[in-house]
Amino acid sequence: MSRKFTMLATVASALAMLDSGAAMAQSAPANAAADAATANPTGEIIVTAQRRAEALERTPVAISVVSGDALAKRAIVTESDLQAASPGLIIRAGYNSNQLNYALRGQSLDAFSDTRPGVLPYFNEIQLDGVGGGSSAFYDLQSVQVLKGPQGTLFGRNSTGGAVLFTSVKPDENFGGYFSGRIGNYKSYQLEGALNVPLAGDRVLARVAGFYEKRDGYQRNLFNNTRAGNVDRYGLRGSLTFKLSDTIKNELVVDYLHSGGNSLSGLIDSLEPTGLVPLLALTNFGNQAQYNFLINAFTGGAAGCNDTTNNCAAAYAAANPKLDPGGLVSYLKTQKARGPYQIESDGPAEYRGRNIIVSNITTFEVATDTKIRNIFGYTYLQNGIRGDIDGTPFGIDDNGTGGKNDNTRQYSEELQLVGKAFGGNLDYVVGGFLSHETNENVTTSLLLQFPPLTSQTNYNKLTTRDMIAGYAQGTYDLSEATGLEGLGITIGARYTHEKIKFDTLAADTAYNEPPAVKATFDFNQRKSFGNLSWTLGLQYQVNPGLLIYLASRRSYKNGGYNGIQNPRPGLGSTGGNEYGLETLTDAEIGIKYRGQMGGVPVQFNLAGYQNWIKDGQRVAYTLLGSTPAAVTVNVPFSKVTGFEFDGSIRPATWLNIGGSLNYTNARFTDNLVSIGGGTPVPFGTYPDTPEWSGSAFGEITVPVRDSIDLSLRSDVYSQSLFWFASTGNRSPGANVKGYTLVNFRLGLADNKAGWSLAANLKNAFNRVYYVGGIATGELFQFNTVVPGAPRTFMAELRYKF
Repeated sequence: MSRKFTMLATVASALAMLDSGAAMAQSAPANAAADAATANPTGEIIVTAQRRAEALERTPVAISVVSGDALAKRAIVTESDLQAASPGLIIRAGYNSNQLNYALRGQSLDAFSDTRPGVLPYFNEIQLDGVGGGSSAFYDLQSVQVLKGPQGTLFGRNSTGGAVLFTSVKPDENFGGYFSGRIGNYKSYQLEGALNVPLAGDRVLARVAGFYEKRDGYQRNLFNNTRAGNVDRYGLRGSLTFKLSDTIKNELVVDYLHSGGNSLSGLIDSLEPTGLVPLLALTNFGNQAQYNFLINAFTGGAAGCNDTTNNCAAAYAAANPKLDPGGLVSYLKTQKARGPYQIESDGPAEYRGRNIIVSNITTFEVATDTKIRNIFGYTYLQNGIRGDIDGTPFGIDDNGTGGKNDNTRQYSEELQLVGKAFGGNLDYVVGGFLSHETNENVTTSLLLQFPPLTSQTNYNKLTTRDMIAGYAQGTYDLSEATGLEGLGITIGARYTHEKIKFDTLAADTAYNEPPAVKATFDFNQRKSFGNLSWTLGLQYQVNPGLLIYLASRRSYKNGGYNGIQNPRPGLGSTGGNEYGLETLTDAEIGIKYRGQMGGVPVQFNLAGYQNWIKDGQRVAYTLLGSTPAAVTVNVPFSKVTGFEFDGSIRPATWLNIGGSLNYTNARFTDNLVSIGGGTPVPFGTYPDTPEWSGSAFGEITVPVRDSIDLSLRSDVYSQSLFWFASTGNRSPGANVKGYTLVNFRLGLADNKAGWSLAANLKNAFNRVYYVGGIATGELFQFNTVVPGAPRTFMAELRYKF
């Protein structure tokens, strides 16, 4: 690290010599981070990564920021759109397009693992349960900040990979607002608007915003002549600000979101003949003798299948005339030939979500530089999916009529003291945090629908998490003590205690075991965790626009229970449904620069990091006895090494260009783990982590007349291959190939009158690409993948008043 620090210090000195301090402090930069975040009058980008407002280039944290204006301008309306605008952020789909997960620096969430996400979203400082289709509404936002690296000391819940902060537009003292309408292909249309009203001078301020979005799905399901991927969403948000006095302010935001439609389905992509359940043969009912033999084997001879009196293969073929008699081997060729937007799925398809988020923040100014903040939050997140997990017409695995249903309620209370001390040399935050969260999960699973094999299981689980935490973090200016102007040190710590209750409800029929085995189960499991997260950093503000920093942090993901297993005490490695604590320690070094070089505005951020992960929480798909299961275990050691760069330059007033480049080398370094007490198996592929990703943009803006500007922008996003399984070495097809996407935008805007017209073209060259999948090859002999959006275009009219 000392060598890297010396190198960065040399680069920083060179930049300082090139820079004109006064010009740098006042000039508004060309901006990738600020393509942009909301800037203050000096052009600085203000962020809240350290729970206080400060300039981006003075914050020693790797951050990607997208302003509300940029979200609207670039038609960023989904999590997938956000990926291309936030360097290093990966949005990975599971078995369909509404099972989503954020990933940063190798930290993510394996599908069906029942662990906490490695990257957590927040809305107005209130932590949400996770990310899913429709969980976030990209309208009337002030900004989206993506914080990279462990966030263990200042935010509501420890996260090992980062945090995504959604901040809505707050009411102000001016009457005004906006509305916009978009229309595009796939019968797509979107309506959005906001109205800001000062109700009592500057004392009571109100804002109401809402949106509606509808679109036909990208996939045609040939099995039942329907579409998959339909979107039908609407949301309403109300904000009230009460200035009770010159020193007391209360900000209330109530957000409601309703999501409907269905999901883009995963589809079969590769075969793994060594998988545990012989589906390649079982689906091949064209080979009658083989099919009958397997049915008899599965039922212990009870089916009585033979070629004379009871031909199960013939009966199955007669009852399912649409199926390919050659089974999965033949069907895969057919699916590959027609592409991902024509599918044959026999499972149900429905998505519904309903979210209520309440954020109430009261601020007391007790002195010029000291505030007390009380942050109360309430969330109710309802998520229901009925979908086909196998993505084929063969009835292998789907959610049936019951679906997968999650209902999460969370109450949180946080009290902060924020201020300065020691003559203004110390910026500090001290606080306490309480939360109570309950999650009820009811999941129906229909497996192996090959009569008489068909089985239905119902998973009914109730998880309660009670957390209490205390934290403190401060940044001390060492300029006077060292004589080196701009040198500072940051130290922070947080102690967290969490109690987890995991109850298997009476309606649960997932376990199909003899009474003697059920007697070993624990239907009311309990576990507690206590840990200390910390951060230590050294930063040097060379001048107002140049920062170099070093930081090291530690954060945790507490252990828990996997609900898609029998509730047997013990870790997943020994046959139980428990998994243990995950610990991440990192080291990061970075440079942030915003200024001028040769009279040209330039901005860039560069960070290098190393993560050490102990007992990483990962999932393997296997059989426990005769029951298919997702088993969550702890992989002993992992490392993630990488760098992130983003920047922009404005060589002329009419031209802005920039881009980003991210390198991530993620690997398991101690990877042998037993699954369910069996022989240890290697975890050989690190999931959700492309080695390379990056973007580039160029924008031309020219005046047409008076206050009317014409703009043309192009964005390119590219990423390399990534795995969606931790055991891809045992399931070689569990990956998606790299891809490159190109978007265009043509806009005309009258900045004085407030109107704008725009045309957006996304995936302009109609590239076929995939955004995730489920690696069931080790279990069911095949893997599925979820496609990304095809080429879409949209015209927009927007008016701001």
